[in-house]
Amino acid sequence: MKPINAINCIDKYLFMGITLVSLALASCSPEPTPILTSEMPTHTPVSPTATGLTGPTQQPPASTATPVPECPSPTEGTQLMRNERYGYCLLVPAGYVWDEPDLGACIVTEDFVFWESLCPLGIEISDAAGRTTDEVADERLSQLPFDPGRSSLTIAGEEAVVFADVGGQVSKREVLIVHDDRMYALVFPLPDPSDGSAVEQFERLYSTVTDSFSFVPLAESPASVEPAQPGGGSAVVAYIQDGDVVVWEEATRQSQTLFDSGDVIRVELSDDGQLVAFVRRTLLGRDPRYGRSSLWVVERDGGNPREFVSDSQLRARLGATDDDDIGFPALMWIPNGHRLLYNVTFFPPYLWEQGLYLVDADTLGSAELVPVEEVTDFAPSPDGERIAVATSTNLFFVLVDDSLAGDVGSTYPAGEVPGVGPYSSMGEVSSLRGWTQDSSAILVRRGNTIWRVPVDGGAAQSVITLRGDNEELAPDGSTVTFVRRGAQSGGRRFVVPLPKDVGPLAVVPDPVGLSWSPGGTPFVIDRDVMTPLCAYAAQAIEVCGPPFNFGEPIRSVEWIDRERFLYVTSLPNQLVLGSLDGTATVIAEDPQAPTNASAGTIAMGFAAVASTCSDDSEFVSDVTVPDGTRFAPETLFQKTWRVRNTGDCTWDASYRLTFLSGDRMSGPRSAPLGEPVQPGEEVDLSVILVAPAESGTYQGQWQMFAPDGTPFGTRSYLVIQVP
Repeated sequence: MKPINAINCIDKYLFMGITLVSLALASCSPEPTPILTSEMPTHTPVSPTATGLTGPTQQPPASTATPVPECPSPTEGTQLMRNERYGYCLLVPAGYVWDEPDLGACIVTEDFVFWESLCPLGIEISDAAGRTTDEVADERLSQLPFDPGRSSLTIAGEEAVVFADVGGQVSKREVLIVHDDRMYALVFPLPDPSDGSAVEQFERLYSTVTDSFSFVPLAESPASVEPAQPGGGSAVVAYIQDGDVVVWEEATRQSQTLFDSGDVIRVELSDDGQLVAFVRRTLLGRDPRYGRSSLWVVERDGGNPREFVSDSQLRARLGATDDDDIGFPALMWIPNGHRLLYNVTFFPPYLWEQGLYLVDADTLGSAELVPVEEVTDFAPSPDGERIAVATSTNLFFVLVDDSLAGDVGSTYPAGEVPGVGPYSSMGEVSSLRGWTQDSSAILVRRGNTIWRVPVDGGAAQSVITLRGDNEELAPDGSTVTFVRRGAQSGGRRFVVPLPKDVGPLAVVPDPVGLSWSPGGTPFVIDRDVMTPLCAYAAQAIEVCGPPFNFGEPIRSVEWIDRERFLYVTSLPNQLVLGSLDGTATVIAEDPQAPTNASAGTIAMGFAAVASTCSDDSEFVSDVTVPDGTRFAPETLFQKTWRVRNTGDCTWDASYRLTFLSGDRMSGPRSAPLGEPVQPGEEVDLSVILVAPAESGTYQGQWQMFAPDGTPFGTRSYLVIQVP
């Protein structure tokens, strides 16, 4: 048995930021007094990487480089716009400016207002994935239910395809060009033909742009290198390529095709990495809004593929006609088992995610938890026993085992959470913000307040009231971030400590907010750079520490553990495994990116877990402070538990002893281990605590957390008396 002293500084004051805590008792010092405004502790912010964009209202950055000869010289009444980051430049008539000049650049007039009209010129850039301009145009044409009037045009020495009038909600002219394996789409909304001035302005913009559009050399992206495999378990990644289900394993650096149907649009990997659930979809005609979908599962080794729910079964259950669209917009494995939750789209009768259904992959037992008539958000508890369900009018919990046995009961009926407004957001961000990691309560936003709702039917408790949107809770339960809209800036993200200690959380991620690692550190993502937020930051512009450079603009980030994450680059289209040490491994070229799968719903094309071993632990003994020990108020003491590693993973510094619930007694929120603990070995885990000032009985519990931020094994309890 080896001792590991996971001792932390005394937390007598309210924790006010996001910070790493010292584990050596000799180095402990009281946490600084919380400061949120101009008195914030000094730090050196790191500016986001420059975009290399210039336009009529800003000067190009100083450079000694030779001007790019491919860019045309402005003529009278025109101006040059250059986007060196994405490899193009063009002339536009005077009076136009950039708006968000990125992969989806919009060139607008200086007095342009978005909610009144579309931008006069949109420039969209994507990975051509080896296709020619004609092949891209053929694919685009196959998605249109009409003839848009196809013709050819030479732009910058490349053969371009022009669709004269692509109808729809807004008619537009599209110009498609492939250059250097990138697809450039120039989109011009068509004017009202009866408005002579608008037609004249359109024709001038169109001819000026197409006559001058040019390509410039691209800077090479940083080379990817192989990261070292961490001790917490190697990654298993499921993704879609050419409509097939593929699994890549970090341990072997090899990919294997599990299912080669060519029609898969979504995958989800079980938390033990053994099963891949996936959705197959074929279109009805050429309209991408209408299709036939079925839900399948396959073993990680490619064995035993089986259909959970067929298209015909789902149509019969919902009463859908052959012409209705059926889809599975949301899939989620329930933790600690092989049970899958899903809801459906049923279009045109219903647009958003509807109903809620449960299926057991091992027994094929199933249950309808919410009928299709209800818009539904859901989140399973970390222990896998319950599901929190939010409809527009109701919040309740269902028991998984009872539901599969035919008894779909609910608890915590509507009206128990104060406030006004719906519980679900009609296909947008869910009001369910996260479970406590001990599975005792769900955090829900209603109105301007986040509430802690216990599963035992107790009264909802207010956690924090805020005026903002897109709120996210830190996984360690210390802070919340949110966007406060401004008339000029459009929105700024703030970071605020939670006044109530809710403990660690299984949070529901917000795709438009910060990216939280499982360890609780928030990262600011700015196009192609990810930078950690400063400790005690009050705004998301306060970033400190070395950035991770993705090398290319990214679409999404999914964390595997505290150090590693998956991301998809845009140009070129690659699925990459990254690490905070700056290394990266390309897993796949041209994987399926998130796409419009059904009735406007986004389908994710990859999923991952870190699972080459299993974690478990068991309690051995109380080394110090037996339950019921009496302490005088504000007494400093050390609690030590002895536990055994009963899993088959080796515990290293990426494993942590974490406060789970109850009374923290000024102890650490989380403390990493020191020396490795092999399977079968015992270890002493210690925390420094302070007895509360008020008399009473106090109980707290701590638990081991894996590198991916999930708790496992025995819960180490502490009960003391303060006379």
